[in-house]
Amino acid sequence: MYFDLKEPNSTQETLIVLRYYISKNEGRFVFSTGLTIHPQEWDKKTKLPIQKRGRSDLGSINRKLQEFIVFLDKTVDNFDLNKIPITKANLKERFASEFNKTNEKKTFSYFTDFVADFVEKAPNLVNRKTKRKHSKVQLKHYKTSLNILLKYESFCNKRIKINEFDLKTYDSLCEYLLNDQKYSINSSGEVIKNIKVFLSKAEESGLTINQDYKSNYFTTLKEESVSFALNEEEIESILNYDFSNNKRLENARDLFIIGLWTGLRVSDFLTLSNINVKDDFIKVKPQKTVTTSGISVVIPLHHHIKEVIKKRGMPHSISDVKFNKYIKEVCKEIGFSELIKGGLVFVDENTGDRRKKIGMYPKYKLVSSHICRRSFATNLYKMNFPSLSIMQITGHTTEKAF
Repeated sequence: MYFDLKEPNSTQETLIVLRYYISKNEGRFVFSTGLTIHPQEWDKKTKLPIQKRGRSDLGSINRKLQEFIVFLDKTVDNFDLNKIPITKANLKERFASEFNKTNEKKTFSYFTDFVADFVEKAPNLVNRKTKRKHSKVQLKHYKTSLNILLKYESFCNKRIKINEFDLKTYDSLCEYLLNDQKYSINSSGEVIKNIKVFLSKAEESGLTINQDYKSNYFTTLKEESVSFALNEEEIESILNYDFSNNKRLENARDLFIIGLWTGLRVSDFLTLSNINVKDDFIKVKPQKTVTTSGISVVIPLHHHIKEVIKKRGMPHSISDVKFNKYIKEVCKEIGFSELIKGGLVFVDENTGDRRKKIGMYPKYKLVSSHICRRSFATNLYKMNFPSLSIMQITGHTTEKAF
């Protein structure tokens, strides 16, 4: 008995199947576990997931596979004890009875009960569009939206029935988010977007849903974010500023230069292990694409990055929290203090909630890791670099994003 992949050469996640040899006449019993994994995370020798530190999802898959092993052993022993023939048909009947219980449809009276059930199952569900599991960021957004819905029900002193989430409820929720909770338009829009997902999933499950969520009036709120990019002259001043007396800021500045000229997300450029300055390009598989396309990106190696590494070697990695804090100090030291429009996050003294306020602030206060990708895209666009190539590197979907 062993587990195998349905499509071992797939470039995307594939099903894990159980195979058990019965006899020469019966052949092998094959049963789909319903679990999926990427072939790169599968150990061909042990026929189990590769164990990686920090990957609790792989550990979860392994534990569930052990349940199949235990059940098979008990079932075979039970057949022997009761002199029941071990056939593919008999095994299939027992396995279907035990493991297909989760496929039984649940009924829900209230919307948040369904959402809670969906959020619990979401880590093991496959996104139909990407054919991959939901990212950790998306799972976090789902949980946040669930908590907001629960608070909204408490605020209204009424639970929302699953078939009553209509335009009236939508309007009331928007009022609550924007006026009572003081969420930004984009933060409120993120909640509405997830609610539309929840309602769609509920309908797919066979539940009766009010069709208002498909209306043009049941819209995801959105406003253009206030952001800016650093131009080449400003980046040049960051590169040339002397931080030799402050190694902490010098290291942060060097990481900043790498971020500004690679267009990678902060989680990717902070963890680059090595860059060969003799090369003209670097090849990176962004962490986000591990759960989406799985595609690597090839990025031109800018001479600023080569200069930094030739002088001081590869900067050591720091957390994204420290990076965002230190690059503000870097830009303040250099003198990026002109007032520009942007949004800063403040903590509400009464509730402890974090809120973004739009206003005029010194430029250095608005600098964060997000400026790296935007500056990279904007500067390459001005150099007449092909827009499609820029978007393939940064992950932006339109030119408007930069």
